Amino acid sequence: MNAPDFEPREIDVSRPSSARLYHYYLSGEAVFEVDRIFGEHLFEVFPFADAWAHHNRAFLRRAVKYLVGQDIRQFLDIGSGLPTVGNTHEISRRIAPDTRVVYVDNDLEAVNRADELLRQQDAMDITAVVEADLRRPEVILDHPETRRLIDFDQPVGLLTVSVWPFIPDADRPRELMARLRDRLPAGSYVALSHASMSEVDPELQQLAAEISDMYADTSDSLTMRDREDILALFDGFELVEPGLVYAADWRPEEPVNPDDQARPGNFAGVGYKP
Repeated sequence: MNAPDFEPREIDVSRPSSARLYHYYLSGEAVFEVDRIFGEHLFEVFPFADAWAHHNRAFLRRAVKYLVGQDIRQFLDIGSGLPTVGNTHEISRRIAPDTRVVYVDNDLEAVNRADELLRQQDAMDITAVVEADLRRPEVILDHPETRRLIDFDQPVGLLTVSVWPFIPDADRPRELMARLRDRLPAGSYVALSHASMSEVDPELQQLAAEISDMYADTSDSLTMRDREDILALFDGFELVEPGLVYAADWRPEEPVNPDDQARPGNFAGVGYKP
């Protein structure tokens, strides 16, 4: 959005949203009381939600650093969520200050906060926030702010971190990813993570349906997928080593704890478009 055109809009406070809940798991801050109530209930069911969220965020940081190391200088971060410590533009610009970033989210609180942060950092020249939905990829790709900052003749770093679980099968996520992939030039990358309960402890697997049922009462229903379904989202990309693994295991910077019960609850990988 162009800075002078942006105006915060009304936010639905009657139901939790996935973006605000993720922020709660990461930071402990409940934006609204409804988020706190939901979050506390979820922690009763799945007490490792905060560890899961931090694994996911750490994967984002490592993936961005890797892509910058591959000379990626422009990022499209779809489902970026509420800004918190270690945002894409902050991570990338520590290494390459000229990196351009477009954040995309359909949650108005996320959009409002991201816009406020970018203004405070005086970063609107090479950073933007767009209110849009992954289910309409052409709206994202053809948005004036995307076109202002992203040169689709040069490789792009597409980030879809923990957004696909909120795209139900009825919306054909593989087709949506294909539409995004087909607009990326050769040499681009995608970083992707996806919650899954298919390989967690058998006792926790029984909670998958309960967690999904809980999210049905939020503004974003939750779809759990197994490894093969998540792998299918990488069709047309070449997986970068170590492939599709648990988020905590993707090029870790610290030793991985094999007893971490949150670890197998999230798959992640990075793909290259040849």
